[in-house]
Amino acid sequence: MPSVKKRGNTYRIMVSQGYDIYGKQIRKTTSYTPPEGVTEGKAEKLAMAYAYEFERRCQGMVNMNENIRFSELAQWYYNQVAVHKLKPTTYTNNQTLMNLYVLPYIGNMKLKEINTARIDALFNELHRDGRKRETYRLRDVATLEYGTRRPLARKSGVNMNTLRTLGNGGTVIKETAEKIAEALGVKLKDVFIAEEIGGGLDVGTIKRIRTALSPIFSTAVKKELLLKNPVTNATTPAGEEKERLYLDAEQCKELMTFLDEFSNPQLPRVIKTLIYTGMRVGELTALHWEEVDLDKAMITVRYNLYRLDGEYQLSTPKTKSSARVIALPPQLVEILREQKAWQDERRKDAGTRWIERGAVFTGSYGEYMSKNYINLQFKQLLAKHNFPDIHIHDLRHANASLLINMGVPVKVISEHLGHRDTRTTETIYAHVFTETMVQASNAISEALAKVEP
Repeated sequence: MPSVKKRGNTYRIMVSQGYDIYGKQIRKTTSYTPPEGVTEGKAEKLAMAYAYEFERRCQGMVNMNENIRFSELAQWYYNQVAVHKLKPTTYTNNQTLMNLYVLPYIGNMKLKEINTARIDALFNELHRDGRKRETYRLRDVATLEYGTRRPLARKSGVNMNTLRTLGNGGTVIKETAEKIAEALGVKLKDVFIAEEIGGGLDVGTIKRIRTALSPIFSTAVKKELLLKNPVTNATTPAGEEKERLYLDAEQCKELMTFLDEFSNPQLPRVIKTLIYTGMRVGELTALHWEEVDLDKAMITVRYNLYRLDGEYQLSTPKTKSSARVIALPPQLVEILREQKAWQDERRKDAGTRWIERGAVFTGSYGEYMSKNYINLQFKQLLAKHNFPDIHIHDLRHANASLLINMGVPVKVISEHLGHRDTRTTETIYAHVFTETMVQASNAISEALAKVEP
C-alpha cells in the first residue's frame, strides 16, 4: 500500500519495491498537487487515487535499484547463491563463460536496460563473432627454457601447464601474458606478440551460455529484484551444434597400438582405463587404491578432482547417480596391476620426496595427476598420428557409443556412465541410437530377403 503524506498544498507519495541485492529497501517517490478550490476531503481522495495509480505503474517497472548493473548482479549471484548450489567444476565453468562471453557485452548495462531483445542480440553477436579476442604468443619459445618454468610459475602465479602450452607455441589471454612479463621484468610487447583469433561460437556453446545465464536472472526474480527473466523467451540462433567426434572400435584399437610412445609410462594405462570404463577424467584422477578391488574386478567411483585457486580439491561426483560401481574387464585388471607395481617402485625411488595421496595415477612424486596435462599429451599424440582432434573427455563418449553399438540395454549404459536417468543417455547419444536402429532395420531387411521366394 502506498504511503501518502501531506506537505503544505501537496502530497508526498512513496511506494516500496522490495529490496536490492545489498538488502537496501527500494523506494519510488512522487508528489501530487490537487486542483485549486477542492475541499480537503476531496483532495485526500484524489491524492490516494493518484497514489494507487502510481503504485500500479511502479509494479510494471523493473523491480531493482536502477543503478545496479548486470556485472554486480552476476557477482552477487556467484558469491551468495551459486557457491552453495553448484558443484565446484560447474561453478567454475559457468563463471568462465560469464567472464569470457557475457560480461564483455552486457556487464556494464543497467538491469532496466536488459530485456529479451537485448539477450537475443547478445546470442546473435556471440554466434557471429563471439570468439574474436586478443591472444598472446611468445616471440621466442626459448624464453621459457625447461629449467626456468617452475621458478617463473611461482613468481607469476601462472600454472605450469599454461607455461608448457606457451613453450609449445600456444597462446594465452592478455592478463596471463601481463603476469608473465611482469615476473620476467620486461615489457609485454618485448616478449609477446598479440594476435586476434576470430569466428563465432557454435550453437552448442551458446546453449551452455544460456544455461549458465538464465539462473542469474531467475534468482533475481525469486528475490523480487526483477519482474521477469529476460532469458526465458530469448531465441537461440538457428544452426547445427558442433558435431561430436567419437572414436569407433577400429580407431580405439589403432589408438592403443601407439600409446607406448608416451614418455610417461602411466599415460597408456590412463587412456586404456578411460576407454574401458567410460569414467570422467576428474573421476579417474580422483580414484584411490582403496576404491579399487582387483580381486573382485570392481572400482567404486566416489570422488571428482578439480582445481581451485591452484590447489587440488576432492568433491562428490557430478550427480548422485555418478557415485557408482564399475565392473572391470580382465584386460583392465591386469593393466591396473601393472600400474600398482610400477607405482610401488616409483615410491621407493622417490623416497622422502613422495607425497602419499593414495591415488591410482599420480604426478612425479605422488601428487594428483593434472587433467590438463593428460589432455595436452593426448592431443599431441593424436596430432602426430593424424587422428581426429578430440578431447580426452571424448573417450567417455567412445565407450558409450561402443556399448550402444553392441546392443547393451540403455538402462545398463546409463548406470555404467553415472547418468541421472536414461533420458540423459538417450539425449546425449541420440544420433548413435538412431544409427543403431537403422543398422537393426537393415539387418531385418536382409534376413527376410534371404527367405523370400
